[in-house]
Amino acid sequence: MAVVLYQQAEAKTLEAKVMDADAEGHTPSPTGPQPGVFPGPGWKDNFDTVGTRHFFVIPDSDEDVIAPFISYDLDTTFPELLATNSRGCTVHSRPLHACPVGQHHTAISPKDELLLTSDMQFTDLVDWALKKEDDATLIGEVQYFRAHHSKTIQIARRIGTLKESLQTKRLAMYRSSERLAAANAIARVHRCIDRDMHQAPYFKGKRGHRAQVTIRNHAIHAWGKDNNKMCDWCGKTGHNIEECYSLGYCRHCLRCGHDGLDCLRPHDLCNEFEDCKVYPSHPNFECGHCASVDDDIDI
Repeated sequence: MAVVLYQQAEAKTLEAKVMDADAEGHTPSPTGPQPGVFPGPGWKDNFDTVGTRHFFVIPDSDEDVIAPFISYDLDTTFPELLATNSRGCTVHSRPLHACPVGQHHTAISPKDELLLTSDMQFTDLVDWALKKEDDATLIGEVQYFRAHHSKTIQIARRIGTLKESLQTKRLAMYRSSERLAAANAIARVHRCIDRDMHQAPYFKGKRGHRAQVTIRNHAIHAWGKDNNKMCDWCGKTGHNIEECYSLGYCRHCLRCGHDGLDCLRPHDLCNEFEDCKVYPSHPNFECGHCASVDDDIDI
């Protein structure tokens, strides 16, 4: 009985040793940095027989080095170039752009740029040619170009919708201004201020006098604006975005691209059945013909 028990114990011991040996052979690799170890599938040696593929400087302990291993991430909207020191090390990234080839290349025309856009009838053929070139940086740059091209179309369409809305609101404002002119609003406001301002206790003293003089001298300007203002649309100084000529919608001819002050044909909307729609201080008030006056008289 003792011999049998001894043999069973020895067998279990041998089995345990075999299991331990097998487990040791399948022990997972360390999850921390492994200096000098190739990172794995998808990575490339950044140093080949010709030279460095990419001059990508990354930190290595207390110094900066050119990344020994690089990879390309083409599965994002904007492709990235990845770099690392070895397996388990920090992965660094930056935008992936096409590497220049040679010198003195002709700039791409807008017509030729269409060849590189997406959703064209020949896009599949272009993609095939890019794969044949076997240049990941070129493929990534085309993806980068296409992504931004699509974004510009989306934004331009939104701007178009907003511009149409802006023109609708401005036209409503112009029509309101015409009704206010018919109601003689400015003259009535001036008359009331000159005649009855003393009845308003809030406008006593210097403040009231300064406001009254400003109105009398037509020295009115938009509140809080000065000569140092800058347009958020065209970048020029001297006007704000709501005054920008590039977004202009003329109240006189209802054409885009200029403001009312720059209209060369301000009497376009005038007709013989209504008063003249152009204010006398307009720079081009005396240019052209106004239908609201007699046919024999040119303004």
